Amino acid sequence: MKTFLKITGIIAFIGLTALILIYTYAFLHPLKLDEQRSNITIYDVNGNVMYESNFMKNMTWTDISEIPQIIQDSFVSVEDKRFYNHVGFDPIRMGKAVLSNLRSKDIIEGGSTITQQYAKNLFLTNEQTWSRKIQEFFYAARLEMQYGKDEILEGYLNTIYFGHGVYGIKSAASYFFGKEMQDLSIAQLAMLIGIPNGPSIYSPYISMENAVERQHLILQVLEHNGIITEEEKNNAMQEKITLVNHENDQQGYDEYYINAVIQDLSNRSDIDMSGTLHVYTYYDSNVQNSLQKAISAAIPAEEELEVSAVVLQPFTGSIMAIAGGKDYTISQYNRALNSQRQVASTIKPLLYYTALLQGFTPSSTFISQPTTFRLEDNTEYAPENYNSKYPNREISMINAISMSDNIYAVKTHLFLGTATLHQALLDFGITQSQQNPSEALGTVNMSILELSKIYNTFASEGLYIEPAFISRITDGEDVLYERKINPKRLLERNETLILSQMLTATYDSKNMTFSYPTMAGYAPDIKVAVKSGTSDWDALVVGYTPEYTVGIWNGFDDNRELSKEYYDVGKVIFKSTFNSLYENKSGVWYQPSEDILVKMVDPISGEERADGSEYWYLK
Repeated sequence: MKTFLKITGIIAFIGLTALILIYTYAFLHPLKLDEQRSNITIYDVNGNVMYESNFMKNMTWTDISEIPQIIQDSFVSVEDKRFYNHVGFDPIRMGKAVLSNLRSKDIIEGGSTITQQYAKNLFLTNEQTWSRKIQEFFYAARLEMQYGKDEILEGYLNTIYFGHGVYGIKSAASYFFGKEMQDLSIAQLAMLIGIPNGPSIYSPYISMENAVERQHLILQVLEHNGIITEEEKNNAMQEKITLVNHENDQQGYDEYYINAVIQDLSNRSDIDMSGTLHVYTYYDSNVQNSLQKAISAAIPAEEELEVSAVVLQPFTGSIMAIAGGKDYTISQYNRALNSQRQVASTIKPLLYYTALLQGFTPSSTFISQPTTFRLEDNTEYAPENYNSKYPNREISMINAISMSDNIYAVKTHLFLGTATLHQALLDFGITQSQQNPSEALGTVNMSILELSKIYNTFASEGLYIEPAFISRITDGEDVLYERKINPKRLLERNETLILSQMLTATYDSKNMTFSYPTMAGYAPDIKVAVKSGTSDWDALVVGYTPEYTVGIWNGFDDNRELSKEYYDVGKVIFKSTFNSLYENKSGVWYQPSEDILVKMVDPISGEERADGSEYWYLK
């Protein structure tokens, strides 16, 4: 027993000494919050501020004296009951939080204090790591030693994140309920208090059921802690919640883009992110708005189906808009950059480009019928068309593109040699390419950005420009980085122009054989080059004009099988996005070079016919 007490005393002495040293350090090392708030500023293509350090441009700062006392008391009651008595961390709260959450079978209390949460909002990310928690503790200690409780609570209530691009209680009251803070009902306040713990779960715009369930738990805590009476609690539980309609808002649309820019910055060894940075990007809010509204209309928030999408500018490689998912509040994972999925039949235009280089023409034919191929290693490969339907006749390359015929694609692939497509992918930096017969059907995995940069090269008449988010970085005085656009002739111009015209076949009704062309009914109102693709798990659409390249992926994060009802979602998004982009202007298209003949042909047979469709050929 004496030994145990001795060891306990030594541990307590060491712990107390460590705390004294930590708080002495905290006292002697000031934190300048105003400087922190303007560390990194990100601008859109028009020079408008998108983001400032860990704070969004649309965050408004409210003095603590203007925040109603019931709001202050309610947040403290739920988030950190001993806020006014601790010095940045609360071991009692940490232990009780675990027990409370287990007892309620829900997270009604968190282990972090308000000071720790404010420190995280100011200086850190949301990653759940030991190193981040240790940093959070040190920052919290420094905040407690250098600022009063009212200053810390003020900062917390102004920086807390409610999802949907909304920061701070004042903005949240307006965004969710269209009210000033002092006009919030107890029911509305309780619902707001419940959101920051998990905006993707408890936002009433995402799940009113979850939000109300969470609200009721918060109301019970407020009553238990003496903030409201039992009668007020019961009345609040009966109150019907009405939300502001945000169907036409753009708030939060830029968050995936901001995420991508910060990821880009962190990968640059020549940029010191601890200094003051002004980052100028290619983000175009009008383009993003067109894309995001198309996504929101096609995929309900409660639907599990996910999306990733990008809009690139041909001839510059500038990334104008990006969607890493259907809603940043629901998921911060940026699928457009980080999710590698099978590209399916969207690989075929690159295959047919290589065939054009080898002497094929849009009228080159193969018989499309059920076929078993015997390969060089004496194994057999038997690809199938979608729904096992075949024209059972000779078809042209035009028709093969239009109907996404797999037999034609594999015959072309094996005729050229599997190394041809493999090398073409390597030329684009797609090092995950594997040389095999099925690669002609898109069994290679890419992100939607990687796939779209191939199509953006088609859109740029064969010129390759590495896609970029950032145009320039300064420290406020000196230019630290300035992008130089250096186009590289990766594809031959004439063959690329011929391919672009062929990619209008996907909605050319004269291509109909056993079914309709793959983009029939989903073509925008202006002329575009476009190809779709589907696998058991993924659906993609990528297309372009000389002004925009748009790439879209749909699927499930857990790689579950994609039912047929979801195959056309991306096509709807594609059509709507392009129609919105060209709502107030005319479409533009490519001009054939002097080496190209314009012919009217029957797109199925490839034979010239006066009543055929227009396709282009080398002289």
